[in-house]
Parts: sequence; C-alpha cells; structure tokens
Amino acid sequence: MRSCHFPPAIPVLALVLMPFLPFVNSTGLWLGLPKMMVWGAFWCLMFTPALLLSERLMARRGERR
Repeated sequence: MRSCHFPPAIPVLALVLMPFLPFVNSTGLWLGLPKMMVWGAFWCLMFTPALLLSERLMARRGERR
C-alpha cells in the first residue's frame, strides 16, 4: 500500500469502528445531537480533505491513478 493511500483510510477506519467505540456508542449528546450522528458526520466531512491530500501526494510523485 502506497503512502498516498493512507489519508483516506483514516476516515474509513473511524467510520467502520464507530459502533464499537464505547465513547461514541453510548447515550449522551454532543452539540445537541446523538454522539454517533456527530461522529459520523465529522468523519464523512473529513473524506474531502483526506482525498485532496491523497491527490496531492500522488501528483507530487508523478502518479496517474
């Protein structure tokens, strides 16, 4: 696995592990919303910067797909 593939793997891992993390999968609210909703929305939004970083790392190395 190339180093340019690691940035998008972080949000994927965070979303896959979401149901198993005890501090996320518990009762309570963050910002007035259920914890899982905030966690999922945050990491879904983090896909964009992760993919941008991955694209820039690939462009620096001169790779195409």
